[in-house]
Amino acid sequence: MLNHNPRDILAAGADAIAAAFNVPNRTPHPLVDELASAPLSRLAYAAGLAIRPQQSHENDRAVMARGMTSSDYAGLLASASTTLANRRFAAVAEHRAFCATVECRDFKPMEIATADVDGELPAVGELQEVAYGHVLVGNGATAQLRAFARVLRASRTLIVNDAAGMLAAAVENLGTAAARTEAREVYSVFEADAPMEDGELPFHADHGNIVASALDATSLGAAMAALRTMTLIGGNQADLSAAHLVVAAGLELAARKLVHESGLAITVTASGRLATGRWYLLPSPEAAPTVAVLRLKGSTQPVLIEPWQEEFSFDGAVMRGSCDTGAVLVARTLIRGGA
Repeated sequence: MLNHNPRDILAAGADAIAAAFNVPNRTPHPLVDELASAPLSRLAYAAGLAIRPQQSHENDRAVMARGMTSSDYAGLLASASTTLANRRFAAVAEHRAFCATVECRDFKPMEIATADVDGELPAVGELQEVAYGHVLVGNGATAQLRAFARVLRASRTLIVNDAAGMLAAAVENLGTAAARTEAREVYSVFEADAPMEDGELPFHADHGNIVASALDATSLGAAMAALRTMTLIGGNQADLSAAHLVVAAGLELAARKLVHESGLAITVTASGRLATGRWYLLPSPEAAPTVAVLRLKGSTQPVLIEPWQEEFSFDGAVMRGSCDTGAVLVARTLIRGGA
């Protein structure tokens, strides 16, 4: 069934499955083409041979069955699946356009503070003493990373029949689910309006970040002005430009039309998770982070798929897909609009 050493075939496995999933790869393994017609079953067979040679009483399917339950085989599926799931995550996670990222050391609650300096830089003449300044820390919030996960099973039938498209669809759905889970966390932070670490609500007239009007040119103009004129904890004027308009689902068309007709360089993001009529105006997260998604320190991708061992035996390959995430409002430098 195979013309090469099983270990050589397994070395091509991740690339072969990625090709079956239609994941682009500029430098595929040389043996990928030989596996193209039946990547799942041939790799399971190679994994079975890698455990022990085919016995005289065993047919090819028996060897496949041995291989598909091995960690080698699940690892190959997991590697390609992680890439595919993260491609889908990136396509669905529209909320990340306006979010900063905060790294967490672990899954314990972590305090995040807002910092500012007391005033602007003073002029300094030649040989003149440089004045001392102070960094002020206030507002802030507590964030906690959480793990979200689901088990994926590739049955013997799916593998023997080389139904790579079915497996790819399941993996993509997991990427979609992870993105939606993170989006739920983000929009929940907006809508919760929970007190920050200083005991005050994030949105209040005293903070100058509420425009209690329906979205139109007048209210958007007022919100843009508020981002410029609101006062930071150090007494400085924020003077922030508007970069993101986040709206409830029913406002999407109106928001896009308003921004386009006004010629504004503002990105519109809509979500069904916001209350009817709700809208938010935010600066760029690079200029002034307001809401952030959480990630575990050292992680490079939002979705991780890895081999998984279940308590009971499953006739096929088992993987676990996970997304460690969360969201936190890190500053008040955003405007809430709507009644």
